[in-house]
Amino acid sequence: LFSFGSNAQCQLSHSSAEDVDVPTRVEVRLPSPVSVDDVSVSSNGNHTLLLISGEVYATGDNTFGQCLASASARRVSMFRKIDPCFTATSFRASVVAAGWDFSVVIASSSTQDEIYVAGHGPRGQLGIGETTTAATPQLIRNFPPRGRRVRQACAGMGHTLVLLDDGNVYGWGQSRKGQLGPTNTSCAACWAPTRVFFPDGFVPVKVVCGREFSAGIDGAGRIVVLHSGTDRHGVLDVPSQETVAEWTDFQCGWTTLHVLLSSGRMVSWGNNSHCQHVPKTAPPLLRISCGSEHTVALARDGKIYAWGWGEHGNCGPREDDQVNVGHASPVFDGVGAKADEIVYLGAGCATSWI
Repeated sequence: LFSFGSNAQCQLSHSSAEDVDVPTRVEVRLPSPVSVDDVSVSSNGNHTLLLISGEVYATGDNTFGQCLASASARRVSMFRKIDPCFTATSFRASVVAAGWDFSVVIASSSTQDEIYVAGHGPRGQLGIGETTTAATPQLIRNFPPRGRRVRQACAGMGHTLVLLDDGNVYGWGQSRKGQLGPTNTSCAACWAPTRVFFPDGFVPVKVVCGREFSAGIDGAGRIVVLHSGTDRHGVLDVPSQETVAEWTDFQCGWTTLHVLLSSGRMVSWGNNSHCQHVPKTAPPLLRISCGSEHTVALARDGKIYAWGWGEHGNCGPREDDQVNVGHASPVFDGVGAKADEIVYLGAGCATSWI
């Protein structure tokens, strides 16, 4: 596992707190062999969660307990394995999602899922009622609904979405900008899991959390963005269904959305002030991961490229003090690895992971 980019609170797990502009090995033991189903990284704010084969590790800022460890340690300098807090030994972690200064962990058994949260939630980000700080992981009780399983979950700066196996979406956290759907804009926050309504007939198969919006995509490539008020960044300028019908992945940053197509082409819309949109010179792509304002991508040529806002080195070494990287900048040659040996890409808040 390699990481690079912003490291103010040791969220890269390099022990020091210096930014790094080249992929640098993280000292953590991975299973061997490792597959794409074994590892997941979620990095936001100044902390990072790592999921490896059902076990959770955390590093970075722990001021509010967002590293799932006692808040008496205000910073975790390298990945630390988190002791399970689940209600039964049959549960293992299946999803991790890092918000700005909160964390979400989904634990699964063969029959049900549990959702745990920790950290700081002044506007409902914890989803456990009007509790604003949880220094240790807390169970969200009575959710998911009986008989339902979690298909997918994600967290943005201030809200969380959970997609269930029946196609229904629930969320909690900040809601004033419509990120939890049009029925929840009258209040600034939702303090517990609340149904997020999409238009009738739309059943998302994946959902994403932007900074002040949410979005979903269905199997046919129809995209719905949930956002109210002034669309300053153009996130509502959704491409036609025909344009993205052959999609293979759907992701977003703070103010930008991206679709990867089976052809290897990528479609971007929304804010491009930091060159977040896919460069015209980008080669055909196999896999993408989109952070706050940058993207890391594995191309069919086996190389890994990055572009977007790269002030902290998350898009590789800065050229002539240039903050924005407007071209597909090679950042990793795999040290001899082939494209099919790159099993995971991750991008967070100005952090990149391979």
